[in-house]
This record gives sequence, structure tokens and C-alpha cells, in this order.
Amino acid sequence: MDCGRIFKRKENWIVTGASFGASGLIAYLFYHSPYGMCSFPIVFFLVRRIYRNEKEKRRKKRIHLEFKDYMHAVSGLLLSGNSAERAFLRAQEEVFQLYGRQSVLLEGLFGMEARLSLQEPLERILIDFSKSAGSEDIENFVDIFCYAKRSGGDFVRIIATSVERICDKAEVLEEIQTVLAEKALEQKVMCAAPLGILLFFKLSSPDFIGILYGNFMGVSIMTAALLLYGVSFYLGMKILEVEV
Repeated sequence: MDCGRIFKRKENWIVTGASFGASGLIAYLFYHSPYGMCSFPIVFFLVRRIYRNEKEKRRKKRIHLEFKDYMHAVSGLLLSGNSAERAFLRAQEEVFQLYGRQSVLLEGLFGMEARLSLQEPLERILIDFSKSAGSEDIENFVDIFCYAKRSGGDFVRIIATSVERICDKAEVLEEIQTVLAEKALEQKVMCAAPLGILLFFKLSSPDFIGILYGNFMGVSIMTAALLLYGVSFYLGMKILEVEV
């Protein structure tokens, strides 16, 4: 619990620092006035949202990788003659050896042994885990597994098929990210270019651009430009988001 609070506090400091820096840049480039720092609440909200979205993407990517290895371990234990409950339980040890205490998957499956010792059905434990994982693939697997367990299906074949699909999806995503890597770099450069141009004019020709500061018309134009820049930045990020 203490570690969780420490990490959360650290994340809050990161978001706050990034928001303060972005607000300062806006105040300097677009308004040339400390009053531009009034944008801090809006910037903080946007930065926090982007940070959380990126963190969630990394978490889902990590949990898919760990879940694939977890299913490999479960499949091998089932082939060795273990029951489904024992296979899912013992497979956690192999995942722990691979990823240690930083495992996202084991955090979701925490308490499985205690819940099984209380005669709680494995299906219910896996359903709770799939909800906390927030992954459609894991939810689909759990639904199929629970149905197969009630009807006496072939667990080994189901798990092997699930692992194959997860591996195929991971390969497709990796290929897409490789193709989009150049476009992602271009998008970052294009996002930085307008700010660089504005900074160049402020430093090299302050009189030329000074007419846009300190008057109602200039503030209106710069605010419109800032809004247009924000929309373009958001659309650029959405275009590069590809889901499989």
C-alpha cells in the first residue's frame, strides 16, 4: 500500500511538473505574459489524461505478454496431468520467476491460492481477474474457458488456441508499430515545428511578432492559433492509434 502511494505521488509530481512547463511555454510563446499561466488547469487535465492513457497502453501490452507466458505454463501443467485449479495456481510460480514482483499479471491474480482454499470456484476468480485486466482478449478467453469447464471441454486445446491468437495479435501489432514508427517520428517533428518557428521569430525578430502581444486582437489570434494547435496535436495522436 505504501509503495502504491509513493508511485502515485511520484506520478502526480511528474504530471504537475510537465503541466507547469507546458503552461510556462504557452505563456511565453503565445502571450508573452505571466497571465498565460492561467492555462495551467486545462493543461494539467490534458497532460494527466495523456499520461494515464499512455500508462494504460503500456500496462495492457505488458499484461498481454505475461498472459501469453502464463497460458504456456498452464498448458504444460495440464498436459502433465494437473487439474485446472492446480495448473492455474502453479503457473503463477513460473510467471513470478520470469517477471518477479513487478508482474502486472500476478497483481491481478493475487489471492488465488487463498480463494481456492476457501473452495471458491476457479471460474469466479478468473472472471474477477478478467474484469480488472481490462483486456477484451482475456475476457473472451475466460468466457470460453468457463463454458468449457461447465460442459467438460478440452482445456488444453482451448488454451493452446488462445495462446496462438495472442501471439498472432502481438506479431501483427509489432509489425504495425514498425511501419508506423517513421510516421510517429514525423508527427512529433510536425508538432514541435510550429513552436520552434514561433520561438525563432521571438528571438530573432521580436519587433516583427510583437504586434501579437499586449492587445485584444493579438491575444485573440494567438488563442485561436493555440486552440488549432491543440486540436491538430490531438488528431495526430489519434491517427497513430491502431487497435487490432
